[in-house]
Amino acid sequence: MIELYAAPTSNGLRAKIMLDETGLDYALHPVDLAEGANKSAEYLALNPMGLIPTIVDPDGPGGKPLTLSQSMTILTYLATKSGKFMPDHLATDTIFWRNTMSIATDMTGVLMAILTIGRMENPHQPTMDDFGARFNRYLKYWDGLMAEQKYAGADEVSIADFAFYPVVYRAKAVVPQFTRDCPNIDRWYDEIGARPGVQKGLDFGQG
Repeated sequence: MIELYAAPTSNGLRAKIMLDETGLDYALHPVDLAEGANKSAEYLALNPMGLIPTIVDPDGPGGKPLTLSQSMTILTYLATKSGKFMPDHLATDTIFWRNTMSIATDMTGVLMAILTIGRMENPHQPTMDDFGARFNRYLKYWDGLMAEQKYAGADEVSIADFAFYPVVYRAKAVVPQFTRDCPNIDRWYDEIGARPGVQKGLDFGQG
């Protein structure tokens, strides 16, 4: 059984959604970031950077235990282990990886900046609006892509969708004004969000 240590951030949701979508057996260990659980000696022994998510797979490659962090690496590992959501033709597609990594770096990073500013005692609105405009610009790039393809990575569901969905999910919940005027994103968001594995993945009471 895989042990998942995570919180319901974009990165944490990615890992849990992927586990629920693949059907791999796992146990959820919620990490309370507000209480600093990610900085405890116990957690730092698993992930010295104190970041989430982390998985521990007692049956890793070659049957040896594996402890793994970084959400995109975890998604790729789980795809390989389960044989789902990473077909061979996408695994060798440079454009697929360029766009998927843009989700992990560009979009997630900008959203993190927006959320961090919003949590400040006195948020600086011009800075918030600048990052918000950037996020919306990135999202419109994706809206254009999804005018030509059904899903984030291609015309089939892949790890790109499970990487991207939590970013849009959190943005729509907290700063919906920065997600407007993207009808293809909205179409994709509704379809992915209706998947039972995604619905379960969003629920940190289930694991």
